[in-house]
Amino acid sequence: MNKSNFDVLLVPGGGVGNNQALVKGFNCFRSVRKFKKNISNFIKQGGGYVGICGGAALITNLIKDPGEKPTTFVERQYNKSSMGVSIVSSYFKNLAFPIFYLFQYQHPEKIGHSAYAFSFAPEETLDNKFIFTTGCPLDIRILKDNPIFSNFKNDTKRIRWWAGQAFQIPREPDRQVYVLGKYPPYDVSENESTRIYAWRYTGGISGIFLALFNALKLIKKYNLDLSNLPIFTFYLMGNWELTDKVIELNLADKVCMTAEIYPNENRGRMILCSVHPEYMIWSGGHIEKQNSEGFNCIGTGLQEWKNIKKLSDNLVGELTNNWWILRRFIGWTAKIPENHLPAKEKGKIDKKVEELIKNNIFWDGSLLNQLKNI
Repeated sequence: MNKSNFDVLLVPGGGVGNNQALVKGFNCFRSVRKFKKNISNFIKQGGGYVGICGGAALITNLIKDPGEKPTTFVERQYNKSSMGVSIVSSYFKNLAFPIFYLFQYQHPEKIGHSAYAFSFAPEETLDNKFIFTTGCPLDIRILKDNPIFSNFKNDTKRIRWWAGQAFQIPREPDRQVYVLGKYPPYDVSENESTRIYAWRYTGGISGIFLALFNALKLIKKYNLDLSNLPIFTFYLMGNWELTDKVIELNLADKVCMTAEIYPNENRGRMILCSVHPEYMIWSGGHIEKQNSEGFNCIGTGLQEWKNIKKLSDNLVGELTNNWWILRRFIGWTAKIPENHLPAKEKGKIDKKVEELIKNNIFWDGSLLNQLKNI
């Protein structure tokens, strides 16, 4: 990347940021070192960086509770992906992939945040709409002593959380750092409406082979690319059994959005955000475990939301309500003057948004549509 060609690098979460955070932990590869050096130099040259969830994990080191170190494969890779340009650290109490965590049978709760990233079934709202509902909408506390939220009239903003981290800033930072937002004062895992319990994989090797067979059938039925085989197999592995172990997160009142300026003459800007202003929110409802009897797998869901309130007719209140936050993130990191940053107003529903709603918000009742939206 070159600052003369680009102003801002936006790295989302999901299959982009999270996958890159894993892959870019392999520092033994020359291509990885080159990738990280290019992004670091871009920021040092004055470029902007906006990292959402996994995009924030990509450039930060990972810390855990005092006295603990990253131990799982995911934790170690996230920690090693750090690029040395941000002084902010990502905090996870526990983080591991379901199934592939070596000690998941004895300690299934240690998959931590991943439990909120996978395993949610689509849910029917009170007005009979089936929507995808992974994660939780949270009332994020907004801090206003910064250009992004200055003069914002409310103290909180409801934003979708999808298993993201918390952030930690050094006590004596070497640069200008803003805290933009904090998690609610109650923890996700302490709130009865959003608490979930760990499931344990019990399918063994036979469950993997059966999932592989079913994934191949699905790919053949819909004439899909074979590149879908690994992830579909992962989703369809079963069986799972419910445990009485709560997934603990320890996010209460911790930082979830930061902005910082790199301390050199070019003053590159970075925004890290562990919640998702780009995703849909909803009101009401609570999480319930799926029926633990019979066959269970991540693909069909282990948890589900219940009693979600009626949606607005055009979804402006639920989907485009927070898009202005992303626009201001990008504007600020691109060094647009504060009085020219995008307005704090809801986005509009156009044809592109309608297509997004059709394919990624409402469930069409098929297993394929469900798997593509986990």
